[in-house]
Amino acid sequence: MLSKLIDIALRHASTRGAPTIVPHLSIWTAETPGEPVPGLFEPAFYLLMQGMKRLTFAQQEYVFQPGSCAAALVGLPFTSRVTQASSGKPYVGLAVKLDTRMIADLLIDMPDPPAADATSITVMQIDERVVEPLGRLLSLLDSPRDIAVLASQFEREFCYRLLQGPMGSQLRQTVRYGTRFEQIRRAAEWIAEHANEPMKIEHLAETVGMSVTSFHRHFKTITGYAPLAYQRYIRLLDARRRLTAGSSNVTSIAFATGYASASQFSREYKKWFGVAPSYDLNLLEP
Repeated sequence: MLSKLIDIALRHASTRGAPTIVPHLSIWTAETPGEPVPGLFEPAFYLLMQGMKRLTFAQQEYVFQPGSCAAALVGLPFTSRVTQASSGKPYVGLAVKLDTRMIADLLIDMPDPPAADATSITVMQIDERVVEPLGRLLSLLDSPRDIAVLASQFEREFCYRLLQGPMGSQLRQTVRYGTRFEQIRRAAEWIAEHANEPMKIEHLAETVGMSVTSFHRHFKTITGYAPLAYQRYIRLLDARRRLTAGSSNVTSIAFATGYASASQFSREYKKWFGVAPSYDLNLLEP
């Protein structure tokens, strides 16, 4: 059932998972197994179509095979590693960034299902009801003139089918105002958008309507990290993107990503990524 999707995806995939011309849609490909890569699993639907991959979230490991899919409710720090790929049968994965406003709008006209406990990430085999609208969204890559008119309609149908399926009860927690997941999602989004700025936990907790104690507890339970550690992770991911792009030097990147000390930045970078920042910067030097 995924073969047609794979054919389309391979024509438009990127080894870096760059966004495609279809809004909210990204596609990855690789022809060889790789090393572990840290990242942030943003609120999105992810599908592995070919190959194999291993993902780790806060010490919890998942093995993805063809047809494995996942949806995260908040931005989650994770490490991924392609474990099976070849030139004849490359690894292919896609992600659709979840539009919380679209999901909230759909829920206005949908009945509430029985209450269910929410988890930070849901992993399962893809629901067949989702494949058809996902295929239509993907097919727009071959007919770019239709994107402006049809992309939002196909994305809306895709989200509707997600809400109808096994992931539905989880995704509802993302947008239900006042739920713990909705509060932490808003806080995580704020941290990601302002990661290079000083952060006052008391103010952020008050902004999302939680006590400081409750905010700390639920933030770590949901994301796997304390708020300040989460902020450091976002800063370091941003720094790594800048370094591997060869855009500047280590000291200027340290300051640009919110660090007051280049030496502290270097220590934390090596602790998280296993190499000094100069190593990643020098990879692109001739």
